[in-house]
Amino acid sequence: MKTILESYQILQILKYRYPFLLIDKVIEYEKGHKLKALKAVSIGEPYFSGHFPDYPIMPGVLVTEGLAQASSLMTVLDGANWEPDHEVSVKEQTSMGVLGSVQINFLKSVLPGSLLELDVEIDWKKGVATSLNVKASVGESVCAKGKITVMLIDQNKIFP
Repeated sequence: MKTILESYQILQILKYRYPFLLIDKVIEYEKGHKLKALKAVSIGEPYFSGHFPDYPIMPGVLVTEGLAQASSLMTVLDGANWEPDHEVSVKEQTSMGVLGSVQINFLKSVLPGSLLELDVEIDWKKGVATSLNVKASVGESVCAKGKITVMLIDQNKIFP
């Protein structure tokens, strides 16, 4: 399994930090088409102590957030015309992906110790909007799937 982007590179692109960054690495990227990211789900995650402590499961909202972050990452990389094996340049990057809409169906729980695969594939693009088919799975088991729309915006218009 080849790593396309490491966590330190993802930190340069996405405006999230621990404990809210839910992508550890990107292992597949096809410009304009798809991205696959991984999240190692550890029992040490802060939410497990209070989210069904007798049977800890990853909250669905965080599975959704991981898919949204992968969708945003895909949109930003495409918008920057980034290619694998090239440096991640943050100096020129002013675009960020923000959530437009979410429709997710949950099929199976994500347990501590899982390696969560976050797959996103572009369905359509129109202007600054991109709709993506998304899927979260552990091994061969699909845990969640649906659609997410991301808007690519200039962060200078939000953060002065």
